[in-house]
Order: sequence, then structure tokens, then C-alpha cells
Amino acid sequence: MSDLGWLALWLAIGGAGAAAVIALRALGLRATYARDLLHVGAGCWALGWPAWHGAAAPLLLAIGVTVGLALVPTLARAVPLAARLEHAVTGGDERWPGLVHYGLAATALTAIAVAGHGFAAAVGLWALALGDGPGGAIGRRFGRHRFRLAWAKAKSLEGAAAVALGAALGALAAGAWFAHPVALTTALAIGAIAAIAEAAAPRGTDNLLVPAAAWLAAELFA
Repeated sequence: MSDLGWLALWLAIGGAGAAAVIALRALGLRATYARDLLHVGAGCWALGWPAWHGAAAPLLLAIGVTVGLALVPTLARAVPLAARLEHAVTGGDERWPGLVHYGLAATALTAIAVAGHGFAAAVGLWALALGDGPGGAIGRRFGRHRFRLAWAKAKSLEGAAAVALGAALGALAAGAWFAHPVALTTALAIGAIAAIAEAAAPRGTDNLLVPAAAWLAAELFA
């Protein structure tokens, strides 16, 4: 398939994912869990990196989506679809800028991937998608042992463990997908680093710091 075809396919996938989140929110799913689903689903983007023929198309798509995310709160004042998307994934502690940060991280990791470092870039993105996303949901539902650093949001040990496990699984999956085998101990170390970054991230910055920490750990140790 040409890069133009891949662009059309990924736009369709992204649109379907956004529509599904809006529909689930309308059916009563809490915004925080709708956001977690979007968080996890967006990680699929890394699966397509090896299929692109050039660097321009995936970079332009990632940049375009990030710019679009940044414009949603403004567009929501006049465009009902944008308003429904914003409503679907915000509320309580959940703020829209976190999704823009996700887009920025995905764009930076896409640039790294098309430059020839797909494995490490995928480790970063999947630490965010599979670690930080489910970790928040598990922490809210099952978290009993809480802690808080002065500059960060309150966390739970259960949620932090889920972040570590999810990020470790992401590292193993990236190794398999990009033909870069990873030892279990290395994957667990990457997971621990991602969990520490998530716990220590100042409020609103975890979607930037978690993928950055996991990517750097993969570059250095795997």
C-alpha cells in the first residue's frame, strides 16, 4: 500500500476510535475511563511505523493530529462534534492539555522511529499507552496504599505497579514487533523507570515524561 493509502487508513482508524469513545461516554462510561481507552488505543499507531515508505507522511499525520487536538477546545465553542469529543474525555481531574501532550510525545517518537529507532520509540509510546493508561484506571479502582510527592498528583502503589507491568509488557512487545529481542530483566527495569517517571511527574506532565523516560531507557539499556 502507498503512503497515501496508509494515511487514509490511519485517519479512518483514528476517526473510528474517537467516535467509539464519544459513543461510550454517551452510554454512561465515566470520562476518566473513556480517556483511558483512548490512551490505550492510540498506542496502535506504533504498529504501523514499519509499513511507511517515507518519513514525510507519518510525521505530517502525527503533527496534524497534534495540532487538531490543540484546537479542539477552541473549536468546541462552535463545532458540536468537537464539543462532544472534549466532553467525552474531560472532567474531574482529567484536563484536555494531557491529550495534546500525548500527541506531542507521539509526534516526537514518530520522528525517532522514522529515523531508524523504531524499537526504542515504540517502547516509549507503549509505556504511555499500556502502562500509564491502565495504571491510572487500576489505581482509581483498586488503589489502597497511597503516596504523594510534593509536586505531583497523589498515586497508589497498586497503580504504580500496573504502570511498571504495562510498560514492561510494552517493551517486550516492541522487541517482538521490531525484531529487537529484550531480556525480561531489561523489560522489567524499563517498566520500573516508567513507573518512577509517572509517580514523580509534576501535575499534567506524565504524558510527556513517561514516554521520554521509557524511550531513553530503551536506547541506553536495550
